[in-house]
Amino acid sequence: REGAVVLAGRQTRGRGRLGRVWLSPEGGLWCSIVLRPVGQGPPGLLSLAAGLAAAEAIETVSDVHAGLKWPNDVVLDGRKVGGVLIESAAGATIAGFGINVRVPLEGLPRDVAETATSLHLMTGRPVDPEAVLEALLKRFAGWYDTWLAGGAGIVGAWSRRDATRGRPLHISISGETLEGTADGIEPDGALRLKDASGRVRRVVSGDLVSSQGMAQGR
Repeated sequence: REGAVVLAGRQTRGRGRLGRVWLSPEGGLWCSIVLRPVGQGPPGLLSLAAGLAAAEAIETVSDVHAGLKWPNDVVLDGRKVGGVLIESAAGATIAGFGINVRVPLEGLPRDVAETATSLHLMTGRPVDPEAVLEALLKRFAGWYDTWLAGGAGIVGAWSRRDATRGRPLHISISGETLEGTADGIEPDGALRLKDASGRVRRVVSGDLVSSQGMAQGR
């Protein structure tokens, strides 16, 4: 049903973008929201709306500024603390969220630990996952309504949290690697990538391979 929430204490087969495994041990918030919208908001903006909800929820409980890295990561001081995944299943749209509340980095694979952080680590105090969930559901409800109404304000709000704008990027698309500088996002949520000649290319989807000056996560 619309708005049903599925919550897990941990996941053994968490899913990330492009079929990757999403590490989700105990100590994080791992949840999915079932959406059956009447009508359709702008397709490319739902993921941005979900990212905004996650960033605002994190700030609500931690007072730490949360940035957003295209296409789906939430970052604190350049390090990944969470992500969102929008996918279709059984006639519904599923908005999946993963937020590292208090997972010890020492227990993660080295390549992940080097680029990750947690709310506990950033605040220096315990953070209640239930408080994060409550804030997330409230914020997502508001942004979901905005999306259903046409999405006005989503791109502007996301852009104010854009942690990649102005940074050199390498993006892999179907085996091809594009290089350039992030130049914000389009009204439909596509990334603007400016190459060395000043030509701007729209990137609708792709794998962000590297971003200079910013830790990379999964």
